[in-house]
Amino acid sequence: GILLLARRSASGYGQESPKHGAQDASMVLHRQSLPTTRVPLLFALSMARPAVRRQRLVSAAMAAPAREGYASPFLSGKGNDDFVVRNDRNDVRVLQCPTPPVLRQGIAETAGLPHICVAGESNAGKSSLINHLLKKKLAKASSVAGKTRSVDLMLVNERLVLADLPGLPSRDHQVERLWRSTWEPLVASYVRQCEPLRAMLYAHDIRWKVTPLVRSFLQDVQASGLPVVLVLTKDDRIADEADDRPSEARRRLKLTQAVRRSLDFRGLHFHYSTESSLPSSRRGRRQLLSLIEDLIGEPGGREECRRLLEARAAKKQGRAEQD
Repeated sequence: GILLLARRSASGYGQESPKHGAQDASMVLHRQSLPTTRVPLLFALSMARPAVRRQRLVSAAMAAPAREGYASPFLSGKGNDDFVVRNDRNDVRVLQCPTPPVLRQGIAETAGLPHICVAGESNAGKSSLINHLLKKKLAKASSVAGKTRSVDLMLVNERLVLADLPGLPSRDHQVERLWRSTWEPLVASYVRQCEPLRAMLYAHDIRWKVTPLVRSFLQDVQASGLPVVLVLTKDDRIADEADDRPSEARRRLKLTQAVRRSLDFRGLHFHYSTESSLPSSRRGRRQLLSLIEDLIGEPGGREECRRLLEARAAKKQGRAEQD
């Protein structure tokens, strides 16, 4: 036999042919039993691969828009559980969307569910935040930048889509080229095209200064009409660096004001720690999940969610001024 060289199809939606199996290389070698007559290479490259039927990412019932008069379980509270995200036994399926065609397919097939996305710099605690919220190790938490290389749509209990976005380049400029060329356009497409997307949770290490890239990214997101909730992660590290409770509180306030001022952010923020043994960590998880419930329970879209968040931020600011 001879070896024929065949290119992977550019329109395969990220799926490999069942005949050949998944492979990492962009070129695949096929061994075929043919006579010893040589086939020109250009002819081999032009040979069409067998058509592969694209499978649906989710069931048709889940992808279908809500029917008129239909009471969605996350709106009516009449589902199998009172909460969209439970304390345990969360049923989560992950749809990895590394390319625009696959992302469009994922958005189309989850259009009947509300979306909340999570963004942040690499190593800022974005993946740990998702894992802590869902009580599952799903997002790829690592000290190595660029572990999340696609828009990962997480179908939570068939009632919510939590989208894990690729991380922004860290301050040591790792994966900056990949971000500019591939991930940033993919994130922008998701924010622009996903109509069920209600809000973005942006994870920022409370100890870090805001970079120009982060400032520009959040300005673009908010200019698109998507409301942003600032989640200040690794809050427990402040206690480790403080001598006593008063100095801890002063440092937390100083760092929070610095981040908000640098971002020119007037919205709602949360302090968050994934150290579950701390009461503040458990309280932060309850508060953030409660906010997600309220956001996806809004009958309208992004504009209604923006008004809700503005009202919450004003109320929180009023309490802070009274204190």
